[in-house]
Amino acid sequence: MTGQCPFLKEYKVLRLIENENRVIFRCELGKVLLKPKDLKEKWACGGCSVPYVLESSPCRYLKPGKDFLFRGSSHTFFICELLEIKLESPGEFCKFYCRHYIPL
Repeated sequence: MTGQCPFLKEYKVLRLIENENRVIFRCELGKVLLKPKDLKEKWACGGCSVPYVLESSPCRYLKPGKDFLFRGSSHTFFICELLEIKLESPGEFCKFYCRHYIPL
């Protein structure tokens, strides 16, 4: 992940016997707990488009969402709250086709 996701939060630090700490993260979009190694996986954070879309000043009506149907699989989407439509990749649609587009 090159962009830091605002929805990824440190959830808990586990103190292990080996004098090591293990951090558990929570994805607020999908309401799921993730291990540090999951953050690099494509199904979790490694392939998530949310940080990149949010970096490019999206429209104020665009809200991200993420479903984790089962461990090892996820689906990222965006909802336009104004038009009530679900978008897989909002960049092109919003900037070029939407007359209501209002960048943040």
